[in-house]
Amino acid sequence: MHTLLQAVRRSQRLLVLFALMVLLPVVIFAVLVVRASRSERARVEYEKTQRQRQVVQFVETELQTWLFAPGPDSVAREALVRFEVQGDQVVFPDFGLSRSVGDSPPLRPANPAPPSGPLTAALVAEHYFPRIQAFRRDLGAGRHTGIQYFRQLRALVVQPPGGARGYVVDIETVLARANATLAGLAAGEAFTASAWMAADRAARPPAGSFSLERFPFLEILFEDAPRTSWLELRGQAFPYSMGLLVLVTVLGSVFVYRALAADARLARLRNDFVAAVSHEFRSPLSSILALAERLERVRDPDKLHEYHRIIGQDARRLSALVTRLLDFALMEEGRQIYARERLDLVATTRDAIASCQHVARPERIRLLGDQAAPLWIDGDPTALQHAIQNVIENAAKYSPPDSTIEVECARQNGGHLIEVRDRGIGIPREEQTRIFEKFYRGRHVAGMNVQGVGIGLALVRHVIEGHGGTIAVESEPGAGSRFVLRLPGRDA
Repeated sequence: MHTLLQAVRRSQRLLVLFALMVLLPVVIFAVLVVRASRSERARVEYEKTQRQRQVVQFVETELQTWLFAPGPDSVAREALVRFEVQGDQVVFPDFGLSRSVGDSPPLRPANPAPPSGPLTAALVAEHYFPRIQAFRRDLGAGRHTGIQYFRQLRALVVQPPGGARGYVVDIETVLARANATLAGLAAGEAFTASAWMAADRAARPPAGSFSLERFPFLEILFEDAPRTSWLELRGQAFPYSMGLLVLVTVLGSVFVYRALAADARLARLRNDFVAAVSHEFRSPLSSILALAERLERVRDPDKLHEYHRIIGQDARRLSALVTRLLDFALMEEGRQIYARERLDLVATTRDAIASCQHVARPERIRLLGDQAAPLWIDGDPTALQHAIQNVIENAAKYSPPDSTIEVECARQNGGHLIEVRDRGIGIPREEQTRIFEKFYRGRHVAGMNVQGVGIGLALVRHVIEGHGGTIAVESEPGAGSRFVLRLPGRDA
């Protein structure tokens, strides 16, 4: 967290620039988009409502004209019953029936509906004549304008104002006419429309329904029409723009956060790397300087020999570290070139084991499978020796001082492999892929006073993969580790 805060402080200009160029315009544009979107939705809804009102008015006028139209286009041609008022008589010419006004029984809501089947004069006299008389009384009282719906008949009684003739028409015929008109008017609109009977509704009218003033028994129901993908995109342009803008903002924020986190991580890794390299150089240099000062005063041949041996060992250790750093620099720049020659992998492994005496006693490291020699490969002997040596040194560093390290060479599936097995502290599963990253040192070794700069296994992977091979690790915390280096073989 402290390193991240330092990265934030170092990147204040980047954050300010990001806020000015991305966040501030996004906030302003978001407010404008929301306001414009609301205004656009309100305008669209208002225009849609106005258009629906126009449709209702047109349908009402069209039905009125159709029901009262004289001549061959009149709906009277489809009437169930036609009648004519002659003085105090109501004449039904299609049934040869005439009834006097005084013959009509009183009409009550509980009067039954006529039975299904063909109409007869008796049915007309019993069911239709009383309702026609009620229709004429309501017309005289001004309760309607010449059109009245009778629920038990499921029909309309129609008599044009001032006329003596009228008829009874099935309500389904009227609904079919209204829905055909609505279908034509709603074509291409953002809504659909349908006519239905208000008397058939048990609950309150649904949202989006309109009643007809001159036909109160009818309602027009409007619903949103399904949109095509293009219309949907066009209608949702503002929300989509807003969503895209939010997405860009989120991605930008994630990018800035990751950049800062990566900067903080690299800064931490650089600090750890510098500290580790400094420690790696300081130890052998301090030893060499101290022994060099003593050499001037020592005359004992045995001590001189011992001091020379230690100085030589520390100098070789420094040389190996410098070589490792130079190889790492070349690897980072992509300029590392490996020499190719025919070599025995067992002999190279034996040389690598011999070079590990500064970190482990010779008896700790056991070479297995040397009877399989020679294992011929094409490779760079120095680079491969350093790679194998690095893996063995790591096994020695992270294992108990008295534990054995086994190094085995073998043939497998046309190639050759080297296994390095230890009984050390092991590696947690979540870190087994990261230990081959540059500068990475596992959390499980943070509390251990183990020297290292965090580039060894990254170099090993680069060398092995540069020779066409692979490296893998199997490990359990507390149970040791097994590193497997596989390389392609060469025919003798």
